[in-house]
Amino acid sequence: RVGWAGGEPQARHMVETLLAERVSLDTEAEGGALCQEVLEGEEWVVDTVSRAGEHKCVALWRYGKGEANGAPFVNFYDELRPCAGEGEERLVRYALAGI
Repeated sequence: RVGWAGGEPQARHMVETLLAERVSLDTEAEGGALCQEVLEGEEWVVDTVSRAGEHKCVALWRYGKGEANGAPFVNFYDELRPCAGEGEERLVRYALAGI
């Protein structure tokens, strides 16, 4: 599930609720929750593949998100972008350095 918390008390409640729910049919699976900060503006995604220690960018995406119709975060668009270009190449180098 995905949710939005407006502050720490609400975030704690959401995590406690998620941890109390059964989320898998696998009775041995342990539950968990992931929290991340919401960042304003565009989101970029670098899709990569790796083989024998060599990493390649196979796709670069730009997502536009924001508030709409009372929802705190809505995808307005996702756009496949070329990996060429000064800013794009810098972003790909940054992402590959983190692998």
